[in-house]
Amino acid sequence: MDLLTGNRYEVRSFDIAAGYAGWLLARLGADVTHETRLDPEGMGAYLANGGVFTDSPSLEVQPGRTLITDAPVTDEHRARIDGLAERGRVIWLTPWGSRGAWSERPATDLTLYGASGWMVGVGEPDREPLGPPGAQGQYMGGLYAAIAALAPVVDERGGGATGLVDIAMVEALAATTIYDAVAFQYHERLRQRVGNRYSPAQPTIATFPCKDGYIGIHAALHQQWVSLANLTGHPELVDDPRFRSHLERAQHIAELDGYLLPWLAKRSRWDAYRELQRNRIPSSPIPDVAEVLASEHLRARDAWQKVETPGGRRFEAPHVLARAREADSGQQTAEASREKVEMSPWKPGRLRVVDLSMGWAGPMVGYILSSLGADVIKIESHTHFDWWRGSRPPGSDPALSPHERSHVFNSVNRGKRGITLNLTTPQGNNLARQLIAGADVVVENFGAGVIEKLGLTYETLSRDNPALVMLRQPGFGSDGPEANYVTFGNTIEGNAGLTSLTGYADGPPVILNNALGDPVSGLTGSAAVLAALAARDRTGHGYQLECAQIEGFLPVVSEALISYQVTGKIPQRKGNVRPGHTPSGAFPCAGDDAWVVLEVRSDDEWATLAEATGETRALEPRFAEQAGREQHREELWALLAAWTGERSREEVVATCLGAGVPASIVSNEADELALEPLVERGFWVGQEREMTGFHLYPTVPIVTRGERAEPGTPAPLLGQHTAEVLAGLGVSQQDFATLAAEGVTGLDPLI
Repeated sequence: MDLLTGNRYEVRSFDIAAGYAGWLLARLGADVTHETRLDPEGMGAYLANGGVFTDSPSLEVQPGRTLITDAPVTDEHRARIDGLAERGRVIWLTPWGSRGAWSERPATDLTLYGASGWMVGVGEPDREPLGPPGAQGQYMGGLYAAIAALAPVVDERGGGATGLVDIAMVEALAATTIYDAVAFQYHERLRQRVGNRYSPAQPTIATFPCKDGYIGIHAALHQQWVSLANLTGHPELVDDPRFRSHLERAQHIAELDGYLLPWLAKRSRWDAYRELQRNRIPSSPIPDVAEVLASEHLRARDAWQKVETPGGRRFEAPHVLARAREADSGQQTAEASREKVEMSPWKPGRLRVVDLSMGWAGPMVGYILSSLGADVIKIESHTHFDWWRGSRPPGSDPALSPHERSHVFNSVNRGKRGITLNLTTPQGNNLARQLIAGADVVVENFGAGVIEKLGLTYETLSRDNPALVMLRQPGFGSDGPEANYVTFGNTIEGNAGLTSLTGYADGPPVILNNALGDPVSGLTGSAAVLAALAARDRTGHGYQLECAQIEGFLPVVSEALISYQVTGKIPQRKGNVRPGHTPSGAFPCAGDDAWVVLEVRSDDEWATLAEATGETRALEPRFAEQAGREQHREELWALLAAWTGERSREEVVATCLGAGVPASIVSNEADELALEPLVERGFWVGQEREMTGFHLYPTVPIVTRGERAEPGTPAPLLGQHTAEVLAGLGVSQQDFATLAAEGVTGLDPLI
């Protein structure tokens, strides 16, 4: 792919975060010069293929290039990077931010998961909370770094030839939780761990046992529940008072399982998966990494690249982030297509984005672009609005406007204007086409075949707007054996192999609590759109982008995919244990569901911590070396748990940090809102919104020369800006009234 031809970047990676940012930019066509400390026989060969392997990457940058690095925060590195930022552009990924009280605090992936809110809702309620098994969080940081590298395409504030772009990993993680900290403010409830289920209020988003393993089911929407009841042979459940809504089903989980589990017990996970998908129910057979590599669908889509290490080792790894098709080169230029729009609803001087998407993955692209300065207009229908608004339970009072009280919708749609158009009507469809004719970008994530039925394909839209960049985000892509399968974030996570790796060593696979497939798709799509805009600036032509969610997620599990091919062993679930770092894990503290995570990285760290605990047994010679601590792991865990259990989280963390051992509390939503680096750096921004009031919302974790990217307005009410946008298209007040009377547009939901 050559979208970024002519764009040059210097990457100095000490770990996966900067390495992945460089790899991503290179896959999009950029010229990347890469020095890395990553293993040349493993992740280094994958992420820095053709780069220079060194224990000490040099912090240098060639004139006219951007430097991306995750160099550790030290006085020496800070001084060096500050100097480089005076004469060049530097993107610096750090655990807690390059400045601030925590900037030099030791950190690991595990402690960042604990601090950011990624762990507290995952696992059994009576056991320790669980984090992801590897460096998944670093990929979030790498994605944001790539977006920051491309931000000047949209945002002059993010451009310029000089300056420091500061990305804190803890912010990148907090920004990819599913807005639980906002939910806490809306509902004044902390999210609880519920084992195999996603949340207490979503009993049909879960991992269930079947004949030969486990299957993930994500029947979140009403029609999916109806289909599930019919498929399992119990259509009567749809009208059963115990199961009419999510909350009622949640109150009768044992009875619900009594219907679902016998059906699943008769089927293998792959047979159940295919039956569920034929009935349009998002699901995953929870493949292990060997099965992911053998996937017929991924093979058909050529999703793997062959990698050869300097030592001659060979393995396969993911390589597709986006597939791009340029608009017909014989069509008119971008400038000409814009000049055709005589009246314009668009804000002058802004990138113009039409957001047709729903849920999280697509709207996240619009949210990021709006935070970078784009004018984003979101199109919904009052008869079929964004399902992330929620729905009105039977018998509830419509005057309460529940569709305006969704914390998730109100978080990811900030910064946008919102209009309603029924795209199935000729008038609504034509007005949408007029709006798109003057747009730079369209984002859609409809199910297979929907955009074609609406007549809003790229072929059609680009006739009137050849400079248009259109992003499509199908779950499995537009072709291949599983192209028509339906997905949600959790099932992408499962189908890519991550769920099989997550869980207690003695337990079943566990889904994460943030539907990780969605934010990964949103971030990947954002980077692809920015790259296509850069290409358009060079060629004058638009592009259709396809970012299959499964393909964008595969790099997030690349450590395990590569490990399997190198060792021949399928990685197993291991809780929070980090190999070679004993002890590492979550430990209970005094208080209700109070936990800390800590990770001892060396014998010296253990010796210092053992002495600091004051526990005589911790100083026994059998624990002095890593091999001994691993041999006596259970006894050591019990010893540490007894010590932490008598102390507050804060005291345990302080003791660990004093010994040089990375540690953090496991933040719940209230802790996350008060976490010092997030507050100190201005990550939370308050906004007042009609219907819901004032709340704190997360921002994009990109701070450029001290200025944070953030949206300026709250999420739109349903149809809030329809009148002003349609007036900009030349619709008179009388015609607008007619459109409303005919059901083409409206402010009140009809579903």
